[in-house]
Amino acid sequence: MKIDVSDGEGEDIGIDISPLVDVMFILIIFFLVTTSFHQQQTDMAVNLPETDLTLSSAVQVLVINVREDGSYFVGDRRMDIDGLHEDLMRAVAQNPDQKVLVRADRNALHGQVARALAACRRVGVTEANIGYMTML
Repeated sequence: MKIDVSDGEGEDIGIDISPLVDVMFILIIFFLVTTSFHQQQTDMAVNLPETDLTLSSAVQVLVINVREDGSYFVGDRRMDIDGLHEDLMRAVAQNPDQKVLVRADRNALHGQVARALAACRRVGVTEANIGYMTML
């Protein structure tokens, strides 16, 4: 079966692709412009000053993970709130400016996270943050 695609006067009807080409050029320009912002802007003529402080000796953030069952993990070590308190005391004794990040499972109870933050405050941690993921 043959389908007739004429407009009745003998001319074939086609699809005008010029707007599609315009959109494709705009998309290409958009992607070229946005990817250029990700390039690192370093100047090889700049001589940076040297220091005795290396990145490995900078303050490392202590990450406390709170699982759904209420257990606390620092690194790969599982501990209860008393063990967490002792671990935080050691970290603050080594570095008074110790920073802490508390990451909790979405199903963990608020009280478990509050206990971890209270333990941070008791030992003298000046900066304790709660980690979360934004949903855009």
